[in-house]
Order: sequence, then structure tokens, then C-alpha cells
Amino acid sequence: MSRVSRVGKLIAFSRHSLWVISAAVLVAVLLFAHPAQACFGPKLYVGVGSETLDEVFCELVCLYIREKTGVETIRVDLKGKSPLAALKDEEVDLVPVATASAGFDVLMGAGDLIYLLSGPRPLHDLQFSTVAPALRKLGTLLTAEQLDGLRNRVEQGEPPAAEARRFLMSQGWI
Repeated sequence: MSRVSRVGKLIAFSRHSLWVISAAVLVAVLLFAHPAQACFGPKLYVGVGSETLDEVFCELVCLYIREKTGVETIRVDLKGKSPLAALKDEEVDLVPVATASAGFDVLMGAGDLIYLLSGPRPLHDLQFSTVAPALRKLGTLLTAEQLDGLRNRVEQGEPPAAEARRFLMSQGWI
């Protein structure tokens, strides 16, 4: 057998092997692939109580965080659980409360109407390093009267998310 015929058989075998290996890899990928999620970035969990003010404030905060920092937020219904207990148990990262409490960091407030308390992740986790400064900035801009006006519009039937977006855009804050 000449050298040329041996090389020809080797090349034919290599092409066949590559096709079989490629097909096996494709089958393995299709069989064992896991569903992908739409967003892979970091997420903050924001506790929401049943009060209209909590809902409006949460929508405002979540939208502002997303627009100013790019960090996604997930609303967590507290279902009657104390906001402080949820924060302490690390079920949420941020939670609105009526009065500031010792042991938790206040990131912002709207007068004496409502405060936003923070757990450790938004303050100490590097991937959330822009969140606290953004919320502190919002705290210097937002007044209790503005938030009370938003609450009144939502109580009259306006959707909280739409009202929050309309308000932030009308103020030029996003």
C-alpha cells in the first residue's frame, strides 16, 4: 500500500470521526441544556407591605434603582410579616417603614412619612456599590408632599408603577 493511499484513508477516517463527534456534542447540548434566564445581573429584593404608601414608595425606589444603576429589583410581598423581621432574616435587602429603627441603616426617607431601611448587601456588596449613593440622592430630592400626592393618585385608581414612572420623568430624575 502506498503512502498516498494510507494518507487518503486516514483523512477519510478523520472526516467521519469529526462528523460523529460533532453530532454527539450537538445531541448532548440539546439533551442536557438548562433553560436560560432572561437577565443574569445582580438583583435586590425589596419588601412591600400592604399599604398604598408602601406600594407607591416601592415602585418609585425600584424604578429609580433600575434606571440610575442598572441593578434589577424584585418585589417581595411581606404577606403580613414585619418589615424589620424580613430584613433581619435577610429575606429582603430593602424595606420601607414608617419609623426608622435602630440596628438598620436608613438609606433615604421622605420627610417623616416613610423611610427606606437597608440590609447588608446594598451597602457592602461590590456589585451594588452604586445603589446606596443613588438612593441617598433620591432622598435629597423627594419630599413627603410629593410622595403623599402620588399616594393620593394611586388611591384614586392610578397604577402605582405608571404613576411612579410619570412622576420621576416629570421631575427629570430619570
